Amino acid sequence: MCLTACDPDDPARPGPDGGGALGTFDAGMPLDAAVPPRDALPRTDAGDVCGDGMRGITEACDDGDADPGDGCSETCVVEEGFRCPPAGGACRAIVCGDRRVESPERCDDGDADAGDGCDASCQVEDGWACTIPGLECQAASCGDGIVAGFEQCDDGGAATAGCSAECRLEPGYHCPTPGAACAPTRCGDGMRQGVEQCDDGNVRAYDGCDNECRNEPSCMGGTCAATCGDGVILPGTAEDCDDGNTLSGDGCSATCDEEDGFECSLVEQPLPPSIRLPVVHRDFRGGDQAGSPTHPDFNTRGGDGITFDMVSDTLDAERRPVFSGLVVGGSGALSTESFHDWYRDSARNTPVLSTIELTRVGTTDQYEFASTAFFPLDGQGWDSPTSTAPETYMEDHNYGFTTEIRYWFQYQGDERLDFRGDDDVWVFVDGHLCLDVGGLHPAVPAVMDFANPANAGDARQTAIVTECRDRLTVGGVYEVIVFHAERRCCASNFRLTLSGFVTRESRCDWTCGDGIVTRYELCDDGPGMNTGEYGRCGADCRSRGPYCGDGAVESGVEQCDEGPDNDGRYGGCNPDCTAGPRCGDGVRQGAEECDAGEENGAPTSGCDAECELTLV
Repeated sequence: MCLTACDPDDPARPGPDGGGALGTFDAGMPLDAAVPPRDALPRTDAGDVCGDGMRGITEACDDGDADPGDGCSETCVVEEGFRCPPAGGACRAIVCGDRRVESPERCDDGDADAGDGCDASCQVEDGWACTIPGLECQAASCGDGIVAGFEQCDDGGAATAGCSAECRLEPGYHCPTPGAACAPTRCGDGMRQGVEQCDDGNVRAYDGCDNECRNEPSCMGGTCAATCGDGVILPGTAEDCDDGNTLSGDGCSATCDEEDGFECSLVEQPLPPSIRLPVVHRDFRGGDQAGSPTHPDFNTRGGDGITFDMVSDTLDAERRPVFSGLVVGGSGALSTESFHDWYRDSARNTPVLSTIELTRVGTTDQYEFASTAFFPLDGQGWDSPTSTAPETYMEDHNYGFTTEIRYWFQYQGDERLDFRGDDDVWVFVDGHLCLDVGGLHPAVPAVMDFANPANAGDARQTAIVTECRDRLTVGGVYEVIVFHAERRCCASNFRLTLSGFVTRESRCDWTCGDGIVTRYELCDDGPGMNTGEYGRCGADCRSRGPYCGDGAVESGVEQCDEGPDNDGRYGGCNPDCTAGPRCGDGVRQGAEECDAGEENGAPTSGCDAECELTLV
């Protein structure tokens, strides 16, 4: 190369045919001639040969051939989607889904699926943050109006009910439109919304979906079958857990499988101050009433003591008591046909859906409802404001109705049920009669004590309770049904006491240090790795040490850090906190004419400090 007149034999000397390193530069131009403007000068290839496998200062790559489509084009320009070695050689495709973030990727979570924060082209999706290369993305912020990560809702920070401050759905609401206020749900409208586990179009309990749209255990045929979301785990069930809901992300999935990063176990729940049970009442117009329809078993008969054996020992296929046909004086039912209506909807009754609240007795495990004036259907049923055939009350109260209460428990062996009231009461467990207090009678007590059946007080009742208990297996889940009837004026007593029915539910705990990030954790690098050092998660899994992307340059580790702007743009910072493409990195790119790296500007490099070719 020569900076003054060239030797005639120098191969770099320009020739009259425009050959040589300087193209059509006129060799006969006097040395003291005015130099034309730089833009008017032809450009040199500085001796680089595209395709020789050695990258020159005017080449962005050189893979040893002139074939396009392999990362390095026929003009030695890096093709989109490839990374080429600085010294030359075969290029490598940038693959979205390999957990390696390379420009132009902004994230790479190990797959090419959209909707998880890192889309199919490895770009961060709106509302997400992908701060740790190679790991799953998380919600950027609760309250930004975008549902992301483990969020169940995001109302954009609206000061309304429905979506909690942690972006979790609140009972009684659904949030169909991210960024907008949530709306109330209505159990019984046939649309499952929000945290509803089911919605069968009604608010009737005991049909598989209860009056609060929660799944009920299925106990047809005397054997309870598991239903995910009912809060009950049966021995031998396929359920890993059941936390009483069907929402994923809390350790127990929507299909009752234990989620990665959690360990679920059955634990006793703190006893609440009260429990509320759904009730089905049925109102009957007594046989003494004028008009129709009336029922012959209500307010037409009399009795003064318990009548055993009015019903069969087992329920029928519809889980209803069966009249035995026994008629003792006027205390029983008139017939099988008349008894059939007691606990079934029919033209002779009006069903009323309600609840009964049992209050905890002191600090014991007992819950009790007690009333010496039990008139739940006054002003309801046949006498509702919309009734076209109101009934006439005796002594200002409704004395003609039945009550049906069902609940489920996991048998431990010490459960107890106490009842005191009038008139008929039958308690069935697992479809079998366990307490028999039938007939028209004043208020009488009855006890079903599995720990000590003799507490029933009566030899006949003791035998019934004992036989019932012997059918049960510790750990099994069973249905209890209380059937009650108020059939005669002029008293109505009802006291129900439950004890020993301890609630046990699945509790799923996350473990910091197992390497699995749950919704409760910011990060988790695995056993012994959560040190809080550079690039590491904190010991609590809810904080982290300095990392690439936090916006602060960590000396000795990072060349740069522009936080969320680490996008690999020219003159910027790469996603891995190395310096992005720039003049002086030794790779020709963009508008650069050349790039000799650290040699830029040196007299013999042929490339100046601005990555423009010099005349040599």
